[in-house]
Amino acid sequence: MRNLRELAIVAVGAAFVCMLNLHAYAQAPISDAAADINPPVANCNLTPDTAPDPHDQSKHVATPIDSKLLTLGQPCHQVVSQKGLSTDALANLQRGFDFYSWLTFIALNSPADGETIGQGPRPGGDAATKWEALSNYRPLAAVMLEKGSEPTWGTRIVPELCKPLDAPGKIILQLGEAAWDQPFKTGPLIDQNGNYALFDILINKPMFDFIDDNGLYSKQGQERFDRDIVFPEGVNPAANTPGRMGAVMLKVSWHILDPSSGKTLMRQFHTADALIYFPGPPATKTGPTCVAKTLGLIGFHVGHKTKFAPQWVWSSFEHVRNAPNEKQVAERDLHPPYTFFNAGCPQCPNNKTPPSPWDPPASLQFHSNHKSQVIRSIIFPDAVAREVDDLNKRFRTLLKGTVWENYMLITTQWPSDAQSKTDCNGAPMPTFLANTTLETYSQGQVPLASSSCMACHGNATTRHVPAIASDFTFVHEKAQCESDFCGSPAASKSTAGTKRCGLGGGMPQ
Repeated sequence: MRNLRELAIVAVGAAFVCMLNLHAYAQAPISDAAADINPPVANCNLTPDTAPDPHDQSKHVATPIDSKLLTLGQPCHQVVSQKGLSTDALANLQRGFDFYSWLTFIALNSPADGETIGQGPRPGGDAATKWEALSNYRPLAAVMLEKGSEPTWGTRIVPELCKPLDAPGKIILQLGEAAWDQPFKTGPLIDQNGNYALFDILINKPMFDFIDDNGLYSKQGQERFDRDIVFPEGVNPAANTPGRMGAVMLKVSWHILDPSSGKTLMRQFHTADALIYFPGPPATKTGPTCVAKTLGLIGFHVGHKTKFAPQWVWSSFEHVRNAPNEKQVAERDLHPPYTFFNAGCPQCPNNKTPPSPWDPPASLQFHSNHKSQVIRSIIFPDAVAREVDDLNKRFRTLLKGTVWENYMLITTQWPSDAQSKTDCNGAPMPTFLANTTLETYSQGQVPLASSSCMACHGNATTRHVPAIASDFTFVHEKAQCESDFCGSPAASKSTAGTKRCGLGGGMPQ
């Protein structure tokens, strides 16, 4: 890792260039086609994390973290001040991105019916969120359909075997390997009750429309596509140019809740009643069958492509009860119960991949008594750790009394040099980022091995032959064939959209 001061200098330079070009970029003309895919947004949240001190314009003061922030909507892109609260340039920039991440979290997890976050009818003020509404986000399994069929926005797909269990408000989670296996095929995550953690990927409408309009929902459609894949970007309004949200994708992780635990547990998690569909071979060894479970949200990962972050901005949140970090374990500063850590078992091996076989049965209970003993690796510079801890305390206090006070930001990864001529991943800052529920077994600081959102997603490709870059998303790899014959010899000879970053095939999810 480069030293802190060197990274700060790079980051400041990149931020300064972004600020200088803000007006020019915002004024760039947008084609009719792009406008249709990436429509104007009426309420981009433009709140910066700091503002000039009214008593001394050379200084900045923190934006109050109060109830006004709960209703301002989602940022269309990050607003990062050149001046901050610290003499450490890196800490100032990181705070701006982390503040943006919290605004994004609040907006996406506000109730789908338009109420304020934490004002829902369920225990802890919980409610179905905006990202769970079909009008706002679409699960990947409903985009990359069987036989490469064209998807339809807003259509709820209920497998036949799930229909007898269906009811209003239930979500559908279709199992495939990506729904239970972690990146690099490192295995499942098993909670302290012996249940599998489950994962899902969702995309917003601008991202969906780009895939749909360009036929990228099938393998053959990707073979026919003859241009670089560039998803629409989020941009804030400027002058007479409206703001646009751009592509946003989510990866969420769920913990199976035991109904006997009662309301006390339910008040600590955002919950969802889910129908979990096992399609059967080859996707799952079990099935076809459908089971009903109550799920609690344990991980929330957001990727947002913005005008000044073509490598996307990556925000990662977790439930505070997932697992302790290395320092807490070393100092025995533990506050059980944890979902993925047994405080009474100091001899249990940490972050160990479960024994095979891994495919989940219909019970979603692991086949042995193995339970994941997870510890969060400390992988950030001290300055980053301090500022994100401070923001977490302030935002969690703002959300006190709701289920959402139980979630924390791990941090935000962003490109410190988006136009780098030597690093097409944009010099990720911080270098590593891991969510203990989504990258349990790839935590750490080992280049090319440990989790880094941009470094990993920079390897993503389509199913085109030869493989081409897919704009930092692996969703295209889930496209199915339009028929039993998957080949396309003529298209395979195409050289359009040559691979620009990485070697391809980094993560299956």
